[in-house]
Amino acid sequence: MRDAFLVKLSFWLIVIGAFALLTPQPAWPEWLARMILSTGIALVITTAIVKYRDSRKKR
Repeated sequence: MRDAFLVKLSFWLIVIGAFALLTPQPAWPEWLARMILSTGIALVITTAIVKYRDSRKKR
């Protein structure tokens, strides 16, 4: 359940960050949009690594 929540959260962070970067006149600064996008990508990578480690530990 935790993995599903983290994947959904990271998906929406990536969508919001990408949308904020692609809009012609964004509502917030570019650095904030990049930070949101980077956080989403880092969260996906971290979740994948932890899930892989847990599945390998069970074997």
